Amino acid sequence: MNYQGVLEGLPDAVIVADSTGRVVLWNAAAEALTGRSARRATGRMLKELFSAHAAVVRRVDETLATGESRSEPDATLSTVEGRAVPVSLVTAPLFAADGTVGGAVGVLRDVSRIRHLEDELRRGETLAAAGRMAVGFAHEIRNPLSSIRGAVQLLARELGPDSHLREYTDVLLTEVGRVNRIIEMLLDLGRPVQLRAVPLNLYQILDRVVLLCEEAARERGVTIVRRYDPSLPAILGDEDRMVQVFLNLVGNAIEAMPSGGTLTLATRVSLDPLFGKMDLGAGQRAMVEVVVADEGVGIPAAARARIFDPFFTTKERGLGLGLAICHRIVEEHRGVLQVDSTERRGTTVTCFLPVAR
Repeated sequence: MNYQGVLEGLPDAVIVADSTGRVVLWNAAAEALTGRSARRATGRMLKELFSAHAAVVRRVDETLATGESRSEPDATLSTVEGRAVPVSLVTAPLFAADGTVGGAVGVLRDVSRIRHLEDELRRGETLAAAGRMAVGFAHEIRNPLSSIRGAVQLLARELGPDSHLREYTDVLLTEVGRVNRIIEMLLDLGRPVQLRAVPLNLYQILDRVVLLCEEAARERGVTIVRRYDPSLPAILGDEDRMVQVFLNLVGNAIEAMPSGGTLTLATRVSLDPLFGKMDLGAGQRAMVEVVVADEGVGIPAAARARIFDPFFTTKERGLGLGLAICHRIVEEHRGVLQVDSTERRGTTVTCFLPVAR
């Protein structure tokens, strides 16, 4: 049997080091995971390829020193590009004919998708709880709200259009409408999203959003740059819902640049190793990316894990429902929302959506 071929065909990264810690085997999955080719890795010390404090280096050293296996289910691996990838790690000794430790093998598994699914599960539970709460009190609020609206409308009619008190009734009606809209947003978290899915041209969606946001961008000195892939395939989605998502994302990006800057809208067929292709229940389907990138204030590190949580917001005025609803809509489209942000340098939101077939 060709054992080298077996190792090359494994989906997990396999790294073998000799008794000195020098790499003697680096399979194809290790190349894909680390971004380092086998040709460049083989023959080099493991400490030259990773930080001396890296989990894989520490665990291999321990195995070489003790002759015992080691495991670490929540390790992190740094790629050539500097990306931190969550991995599970197991090391085992390789014994020579005389019984001494002649080397060690490390097996690393990329658990990014598992971590992502765990995060999605926790987020889904939070959204479901918020939705149940919203459905529970929406009815109780709407009944007295309808009575208030009716009473104010009657009062306005009695006062007449020329009354100096008319402006107060107008304010009351406006605020009642605002409360109703808030209730509708809360209900969006709790009830199933009804999609009218048809093949959509993303350019038309994004151009419509840009047109709606042009004035707000102009007022803040924000320049909108469009970088579209002309060969982008259609997606299968609900046009109104997609407009709702990108209006929210573009609006957030504009608000994040109070002193002006550049907002970039980009599209491309995804080559992302994690989300470039996804199994949606009927085999793998290619994904497209829509990127909304700003040069704004960024999101504080402590807040990044909570940005999709309902009622969480970093704005002075806001309900914290916009991104939660966007996440829900994209999820219903079998897509993914990812956010990458650096304080004082800007935020990039990437929306992965499946192509239409």
